[in-house]
This record gives sequence, structure tokens and C-alpha cells, in this order.
Amino acid sequence: LKPKAALISVGRENDYGHPAPEIIAALERGQAAVFRTDVLGTIPLAAGGGHLEVAALR
Repeated sequence: LKPKAALISVGRENDYGHPAPEIIAALERGQAAVFRTDVLGTIPLAAGGGHLEVAALR
């Protein structure tokens, strides 16, 4: 897969070490925009017309 974006829902300083560094590296190599709740907090999405957008970045 070659996602354009990835939304990762994860708690800050979680005990599991998520997200794994190799996953973030793979997403970045594929030039996917990465949105993480541990970094950005709540990430609002907007859907319509067959599209899904990160609402805060419109």
C-alpha cells in the first residue's frame, strides 16, 4: 500500500512504545502525511464528496 496519509491514535508516553519507529519511518519513506494524536491532540476530520480531509488543514 502507498497511503497518502496516516492517522495514528495513540496516548502520549504509552507503555507499549507505540507507534513503532520502523512504522513511522516506512510511512515517511512513502511520503505519507502522518497525523498522531499524541503529538497533535484531537484530529478533526471532514468527510464529503467521496473524500476524507484533516479538517484543521483545509
